[in-house]
Amino acid sequence: MVRKIAVVCAVVLLLAAGGVAYATIQKLKVTVPEYRPPGEVVWANQGWTDVQRLHFHHTPQGTRLIPYGWFKALEQPCLSLSACQPFTEKTYLGRFGFIPSAPDPDLNPDGLPVGFALQKDFYDPINKQTYPVVGLTCAACHTGALNYGKYTVEIDGAPAMIEVTQFQKALGVAIILTQYAPFRYGRFESAVLGSNATDQQKKELKQSFAAFIKSAKAEKDATEEQKIYANQAGFIRTDALTRIGNQVFAVDMNNDANFAKSSAPVRFPQIWNASWLDWVQYNSSISDPMVRNIGESLGVRAVAKLYGDDASAFENSVHIEGLKALEDLLAGPAPFQGLASPKWPAVFPPLDANKVASGASLYKKNCQGCHLPPIQELLADLHSEKPAHWWKNNQGKYFLKVTDVKLQMIGTDPHEAQDFIDRTADSGDLKKGRISAAVGLDLVTKGIGNNFFQKAGFSPEKRIEWSGYRDPADQAVRAPAVYKARPLNGIWAVAPYLHNGSVPNLYELLSPRNERSTSFWLGSKQYDPVKAGYDPSKLEGGYQYDVTAIGNSNAGHEFKDGPLGSGVIGPSLSPDDRWALIEYLKSLEEPGRAQ
Repeated sequence: MVRKIAVVCAVVLLLAAGGVAYATIQKLKVTVPEYRPPGEVVWANQGWTDVQRLHFHHTPQGTRLIPYGWFKALEQPCLSLSACQPFTEKTYLGRFGFIPSAPDPDLNPDGLPVGFALQKDFYDPINKQTYPVVGLTCAACHTGALNYGKYTVEIDGAPAMIEVTQFQKALGVAIILTQYAPFRYGRFESAVLGSNATDQQKKELKQSFAAFIKSAKAEKDATEEQKIYANQAGFIRTDALTRIGNQVFAVDMNNDANFAKSSAPVRFPQIWNASWLDWVQYNSSISDPMVRNIGESLGVRAVAKLYGDDASAFENSVHIEGLKALEDLLAGPAPFQGLASPKWPAVFPPLDANKVASGASLYKKNCQGCHLPPIQELLADLHSEKPAHWWKNNQGKYFLKVTDVKLQMIGTDPHEAQDFIDRTADSGDLKKGRISAAVGLDLVTKGIGNNFFQKAGFSPEKRIEWSGYRDPADQAVRAPAVYKARPLNGIWAVAPYLHNGSVPNLYELLSPRNERSTSFWLGSKQYDPVKAGYDPSKLEGGYQYDVTAIGNSNAGHEFKDGPLGSGVIGPSLSPDDRWALIEYLKSLEEPGRAQ
């Protein structure tokens, strides 16, 4: 009752003072589901030790949300005259989908969730200062959790059921409330500086806090004025290539005219085996892992200074050493020796051997032409005299050749590939004129990588090693009008399906489009092991997926009788065939990875 009265009083005071109107309060509202605690946690056996998993979850990449001390001191964005709960409280962060993680004295001293990293030596290229920050890592978006019965199966490299946009909004609202509520700022100041802070320390904190907000507000105002992110992605998705481009071409180049509207949200991809594919990203646009990882870091708020007289120096905050450590974990020393795809868990219903056998022949007939043979056969092919499915580069390394399928053939939502093809940007002080997104991303990521290599005094051979043994003469970034088909080991763990997450489960993916859901909900981690997908029923605070929204089409990749092409990839499958094929897909695993 006391808390309710406090909230009402706060609202009345703000309204009476004219400081906050009802519309503004609504605008500040953060919408996420109620917290649901995980069950008994079972980690999938994917070839990693607990120590390796810990490093994947919390190794810094040079990204920054806010200074670390500020993050620990922030309160949740509630309207109250009394103190709100800490922003870092695990059940609050759990509402956004973040997975709990145990404290570690070095990597995770405050027990933040999976994907949060403390970087004590973050270098800010704008003000040339070094200070501790909290940032997100690739594990935040690529660690899955599936609830079934009393268990929660957690899977490294799987798409995470997190809501990044609402999390960022909550963080921004918490910061704004801290700035404008004196009683709240006082608690924040005391938590950051301690009880014996000097007047000078308090002055410096207030100045840096105000400067941080001013910079963030300028970006927010620019994106809202142009309606850059009006198309919401919701849980488990983001418009990755557009957001990376906006960070690089608009924010880092200090040019609001370079913002592009987000219209191509994609489901976070699975990342096991990705290091050994010849091309990654859904549109098969990036090959070099150093380029891929630097781009990913920029997309989650690493900082680069790409304007002014020193733009061509590519000063940045990207933690290349951290990226190399993470890539080594994912890749391993050879193909399929790093992070493995997850085996069907023992805590799920057992597989039907007869259906698996029937599904194997169906897979070979209907799927293998694009998605390649099972991993056992691919590895055997790798060690044959003339590998059919592998490409050997000039460094003597083999990479798996993924199948690129033209947009007209696959028929799935074209926005992700087409937006990247069409996008251009003014390179500004980099003095390259107007360039395509592919050329710009190649220019900036390689510039950042070369900046590090030169300062570290790396030999040409070591540069190649740190670039995943990709040959520097080979193309690293491109923009084809295709979507790639990758091997389907572990596919049962990566719902929803298609690149944009427009199909909720495997059964619907194998069904004609007219049998697919036109609306369903994302946000629940409750897993259906029969259809292989999350619970799609209505969820308060979740994201309602509408296939008619821009970028959300569920067309294409369709099994339907008739001529092939324009989205039809094979003949109609009977319900029994669909169930058999699903059972086979659940059985796909990597050799030597027994659970």
